Amino acid sequence: MNIHNPNNMLLFLIFLLLMGWLVRWLVLRRCRKTVIEIGNAQTIGDRKEQEDSFATIVHEDRVLAVLADGMGGYSYGKAASNLAVDTFVREFTRTANRQQPPVAFFRNTAYLSNQKLLEKNKGTKSGTTLVAVIIAGGYLNWASIGDSAIMLLRSGDFIHLNQKQIFQSLLEKRYLSGEISREELLNHPKKKQLSNYIGYEGFRDIEINRQSIKLRSGDKVVLCCDGVYNNVTEMEMEKILSRNMSPNQAAEEIISLVEQKNVAHQDNATIIILENHHLD
Repeated sequence: MNIHNPNNMLLFLIFLLLMGWLVRWLVLRRCRKTVIEIGNAQTIGDRKEQEDSFATIVHEDRVLAVLADGMGGYSYGKAASNLAVDTFVREFTRTANRQQPPVAFFRNTAYLSNQKLLEKNKGTKSGTTLVAVIIAGGYLNWASIGDSAIMLLRSGDFIHLNQKQIFQSLLEKRYLSGEISREELLNHPKKKQLSNYIGYEGFRDIEINRQSIKLRSGDKVVLCCDGVYNNVTEMEMEKILSRNMSPNQAAEEIISLVEQKNVAHQDNATIIILENHHLD
């Protein structure tokens, strides 16, 4: 191109201005800060022992949230959920500076937790579900074992991220392949039982998202156990989360609603809410 030509010179200047604007936009985009607001709440329900455990930990620009719903009765379930949550927190802290990929972290820590609990059980029978998320650099990664829930509220819509690891899922596959009838599927006595959990000798692979989810400003990530979602409808939860309140206030409102319903034999109920904000 002959830049001595007035028309070419004008095009060249426009090109330089556009490139300068693009570079500035990319730099500002990279420098944009992400802030995660954290809220949580729980209730013991109609139980003698709180068998749910949870934790959130922040390390530089990385946030870990983990929730476990113990089972086995009384102190056994509590010990199981505590062990799993403590293991995730310790491993997250220990490996934080290595920038270990979330998929590897989730898988390694899940197997470590299972191994530790099996060794601890020694003839007793206890276990725990577990859901965990890592938010880093504006991206969400998650992992799930058992039937606790991970949901994303975006622009008023609930997106269920994980699937329950219960026998019903396996039975549905057998039904679709023609191995069992519809009646057997609907009436199977074990269909609501867990097919995978930490503390299980037949522990299967943890469910992990394969592709990181880019979070938008205002997105809310919800982790909760069945003591919450079995008694608070999605519509009720969405109504609370859509109000102008902090994640902690929203979590307390949802748990308060669980308690107000006064359901017989109410299970322990725990919820964690993470709200993503972009600061320009």
